[in-house]
Amino acid sequence: MMVGVEIGGQRPAGFDQPLELLKDCHRRIEHFLDVLKQVVERFGDGPLPMEGRRALEASLDYFARMAPRHTADEEQSLFPRLRASGAAEARAVMAELDRLEAEHRRADACHAKVDELGRAWLQAERIDVPDRTALRALLDELIALYAAHIRLEDERVFEVAAQTLKASDLSEVGKEMRRRRTDI
Repeated sequence: MMVGVEIGGQRPAGFDQPLELLKDCHRRIEHFLDVLKQVVERFGDGPLPMEGRRALEASLDYFARMAPRHTADEEQSLFPRLRASGAAEARAVMAELDRLEAEHRRADACHAKVDELGRAWLQAERIDVPDRTALRALLDELIALYAAHIRLEDERVFEVAAQTLKASDLSEVGKEMRRRRTDI
């Protein structure tokens, strides 16, 4: 089971390309959700072997550490600049930004429960049927939520940002993203 993630065989974008970096983060989100789903499917019926433990820990750690930073990148750096830009294209996605922020809150709640169930599984080295069922349902919900959410951001919001934000605004987004990660 592959735990690391390589984005299309290329180096991930840098902070000087914040929109591409956000898209790369989306690929990692999809990857680690898939890893979690595979761990549940492959190891949910018995003792958790080392391979499953490593994959589960890596995925839970990714979401605990990086997902909040990604949400902040969007909600504190990118979305406010889109709202403030005054561009007609940006005004057209305003309602979408509100929906995306609400979806972030729902994803946060799901991730908290996934983390709780996953950490308990790591501790006990087994997961009981009700918890496994709950974990599967949460992962299915997250996968469905992120599919539409990521599509909207990648195909609409980030494209509007690329067309409407000044290079200096995008540079500031990248700098803020870097600052959020200086403690890694």
